[in-house]
Amino acid sequence: MKFRLILVILLVSIISSGCSSASNETIQYEVDPLSEATITVGYGDKDSFDFFYGNLFRAKYPNIEVAITNNVDEPDVFALTFDKYEEFLDEGKLYDLSNAITNDAFKLEGMNQDVIDLLRQSGRGKLYGLPPYFSNRALFYNKDLFDKYKIPYPTDGMTWGEVLQLAKRFPIEDGVSGLYTRSLGDLLSDMQLAKGLEKINIKDMKVTVNTDSYKKLFQTIEDANETQAINFFEHDGFAKNDPFITGQSAMFFGYYTYLNNNIYGVKQEQGEDLNLNWDVVTAPVDESNREATPYFFIPMIFAVNAESQNVQAAWEFVKFVNSEEFAKVNSRTTTNNIPTRTDYVYNPEGKRLEAFYKNLNMNMGIKDFSKYNKIPSKFYGILDGIIESELKAVTVGAKSIDEALVSIEERGQQQLDQQLAEKTNEEKK
Repeated sequence: MKFRLILVILLVSIISSGCSSASNETIQYEVDPLSEATITVGYGDKDSFDFFYGNLFRAKYPNIEVAITNNVDEPDVFALTFDKYEEFLDEGKLYDLSNAITNDAFKLEGMNQDVIDLLRQSGRGKLYGLPPYFSNRALFYNKDLFDKYKIPYPTDGMTWGEVLQLAKRFPIEDGVSGLYTRSLGDLLSDMQLAKGLEKINIKDMKVTVNTDSYKKLFQTIEDANETQAINFFEHDGFAKNDPFITGQSAMFFGYYTYLNNNIYGVKQEQGEDLNLNWDVVTAPVDESNREATPYFFIPMIFAVNAESQNVQAAWEFVKFVNSEEFAKVNSRTTTNNIPTRTDYVYNPEGKRLEAFYKNLNMNMGIKDFSKYNKIPSKFYGILDGIIESELKAVTVGAKSIDEALVSIEERGQQQLDQQLAEKTNEEKK
C-alpha cells in the first residue's frame, strides 16, 4: 500500500508539472492531444522498465503507447551499454540528436559534462544518445571512529597504499578494523583497477599475474591482513548490517548503490537507532594520476533508432527520461545509480556525494570492454575462486607469494584453455 501511494504521488506530480509547463515547451504530443503514436523500447524486463521509466512517461504522455521488445535491432528506442552504443554508432544505427537538442526545450548544460563529453567524443562531436544515470565508487568512512582515535579523515585522491596505512592505525584490540572488504579477491580486483592491470592477456589468451606489479599488490594485501587492518565479512548478497554499518570497520569502498541498498535501507528500518556518522571521499587512485578514478561506467544509454518511423515520439521518450523534470521527481528518493543531472542527487543528510561524480576517468569510460566477450563468461568466476584460494594460502603462511602467483597462472590457464575449447565446440554445433 505504501509503494502504491508513493507511485500515485509521483504520477500526479509528473502530470501536474507537465500541464503547467505545456505552453513553454515545443512538444508536439503535449500540445496536440489528438496526436497519437506507438513506440517500442528495447529493454529486457517490462516490470523493471515500467517501474523506473514507463509509468512516469505514460502519465505525462498518455497518447504515446510504449511497448517493450526483446528484438535488439528494431525498436524505436535503444537501451544500450556503452560498448553497444559505440558498435551501433559505427554501424550507423543511431539517430543524430544534436539538432533536436539544439532546437528543443532541453537543458543539456544541466547534465554532468564529463559524461556528455564522453558521448560526444564517441560520436565525433555529435550526440546520438543520453544516459539518465551513471555509476561510480567512493570511499565511505565513519567520522566518529576517526574522531575517537584521533586519526585524520581520509581525503580525496589517496592511493590504496595510503588508505591501508590509514586503516592500520585503528586498534584491533578494541574490535575495530580500519577497512571492511568482502574478500581478499575483491580487494585485489579493486587495487588492480587503480593500477590499470589486467589478469588476462586477451591477445594471446594467457593468464598473466606472475609479474612484479601483481607481486607488489599481494605484498600490500598480505601486510594489511597481518596487521588486521582489514575486516572480511561473508556476504550473501542480501546482508545489510555489515561491519561498516555496525561501526566495527572505519572504512568501506563501495559503489553508489551502497547508499540505497545498505545505509539508507538500514536507516529506514532502524531510524534513530542507527548511529552511523558517515561521509565519503573519492575512490582510491594510482599515484601516477591522482585526479581521476577508474571505477566510473555508464550502465545504460537511451538512443533513437535511425530507421524509426516514430522519431518524434521516440525523442520525446529519450528527452523525458533525461529531463530535469524526471530527475526532480526521482530526487525524492535514492537510486541505484547517480543521476546524470547531478543537481538532483538525493542527499538528505548533506554528505559529500560529489565525491561520486567529480574527476571522472574518461579513459576508463571509453575502454573497449567488448574484447572480453571472447572469454567464456563463467571463466571469470572460476579465476576469481582460484585467486581467492591462493591469497588465503599466502595469508595463512601455506604458500609464498611467488608460489601463489605461479599457481594462479597454471591453474587459471588450464581452466581458460578448457573453457575456450568448450566454447568452440558449442559454436560448431
